[in-house]
Amino acid sequence: MSILKINELALELVKRDFSDGHKPTNGGPTKTSRALALIHLAAHDAYAKVTGKLTPQLSTLPNKPAAIGTDEVTGIAALLGAGIRAAVQLYPDDAAFIATEAAKIIATGTNPIALRYGEQVADAWLNERKNDGSALPQEDTLFDQAPGRHRRDPLNPKQTTLGRTWGLVKPFVLKDVVADAYLAPPPALDTVEYAKAFDEVIDIGKDSIIRGGTDARKNATVGIFWGYDGSNKLGTPPRLYNRVVLAIPEVLTLSHAQQVKLLTAINVAMADAGIAAWYWKYEYDFWRPVVGIREADKGWGPTGKGDGNTHRQKGDPFWLPLGAPKSNPITPEKPTSIAENSNFTPNFPAYPSGHATFGSACFEVVAAFLGKKPENITVQDFVSGEFNGETTDNTGTIRPRLVETFTLRKAIEDNKISRIYLGVHWSFDATGGQKVGNDVAAKVAAAFK
Repeated sequence: MSILKINELALELVKRDFSDGHKPTNGGPTKTSRALALIHLAAHDAYAKVTGKLTPQLSTLPNKPAAIGTDEVTGIAALLGAGIRAAVQLYPDDAAFIATEAAKIIATGTNPIALRYGEQVADAWLNERKNDGSALPQEDTLFDQAPGRHRRDPLNPKQTTLGRTWGLVKPFVLKDVVADAYLAPPPALDTVEYAKAFDEVIDIGKDSIIRGGTDARKNATVGIFWGYDGSNKLGTPPRLYNRVVLAIPEVLTLSHAQQVKLLTAINVAMADAGIAAWYWKYEYDFWRPVVGIREADKGWGPTGKGDGNTHRQKGDPFWLPLGAPKSNPITPEKPTSIAENSNFTPNFPAYPSGHATFGSACFEVVAAFLGKKPENITVQDFVSGEFNGETTDNTGTIRPRLVETFTLRKAIEDNKISRIYLGVHWSFDATGGQKVGNDVAAKVAAAFK
C-alpha cells in the first residue's frame, strides 16, 4: 500500500542521514521525529482531502482540484506527491536518491494533477511549520558546575549539549507542554528515592559485559537492542519504533486508510513527545549517572560538595557505563581518539528519558488505535538493526542476528529499562519519560480518533 512506501522511504532517509560520515540534516531524535511527522502529515492530509476517508489535520489546505476524482487511486496519487515532496524538502541532500525511489513508487500514468495537488498540500504543511522554533540553535556549551546538573560525558570532553531550545518548538497536537504533559521534578539528591536509583545503576549499568555473568549479558542485550543512538546506518529511536509497529501483524491487515491514519498518528505522537521531553530535560537539567556516580562523594567534582546523600552506597570516581552503543563506527581499526569509537552517554540531560518518552507515546497510540491493551498486541519476528548480523560494535566486531517476538507491553518496558542497563539513565528518568509519553499519546489518539 502506498503509505507503506512513503514510510519506507522516510525511514531510509533517516538511516542515510546518519550514515557514512554525513552531517545529519535532521540531527538527533528531536529533528528526526519532526521530519517524520511532516512527511506523514503531508501524505495523510493529501489523501484525506481527495478521498474524504479521513479528517485533515491542517485546516488551511488548498482546495482539491475539480478535475480530479475522489477515488482511492487518485487519493494514492495525491498521497505520493505529498510524501515525496515533503521528503525532498526535509532531506535535500538526498534529492537524487528520492527521485530514483519516486520513479519506482509512482506508476506510469499516475494522474499528474493529483500528484501536483499532493505537492501543494506538502508545501502548505512545510509553510505552516516554517517558524515553529525548530530553526533555533540546538547546540551549546552552557554547563552548570553545581551538583546534580548535566555536564559533559568524561569520555567525550568536547561534547556539547543538544536541544536546549527544542522544548520551545511549537507542538503538533499538544496545546501547552506544561498543561498537557506535566512532569514533576526528579527526586532531590539527598533522598532515599535517589539513593535507590543510584544503587541500581551503579551495579547494573557499569561497563562489565565481559566480566559479568549471564544476567549482565542479558541486560546488555536488551540495552543494545533498543539503542539506535544516532549510529552509522541506524539513525535514531523514532526509526526503530516505526519498524516495531510495522512488525505487528494486525497493523499490516488494516485498510489503507487506517494505515495512513495510524502511521501518521504515531509519528505525530513522537514529534510531540520529543518536544515535551526536551522541554523537561532542560527545565530540570539533571545529571547523568556517569557524572553523578563519579562525583557522588564529598571532595569530588568541580565544587567538591558531592551529592550530600547518606542513604546510598559509596560513589566511584572511576565508574564508566556500558554506554549507548557506538554501532558501525566508520574507522574501527584506527580511531583518532579514545572518544571516537567509545560507547557514550548522550549529550543532553537525563530526566526524563527520551527513549521512554518516544517509545511510550508511539506504542500507546498503537494500542489505543487497535482498541487493545499493549500486553495483548504481538510484535512478530522483529530484528533490531543493532542485532541484524551486519551491524558491528564499537570495536568493529559484527554482532550476531537476533529474531524476537514480544508483546507491545514488553516493548514498552524493555525500551524503558534498556537505558538503565546501559548506564546512561536513572530509573526515575524511565518512569518520568513513560508518564510524559502516555500523556502525549492520549492527546494524539484523541486528535486522530
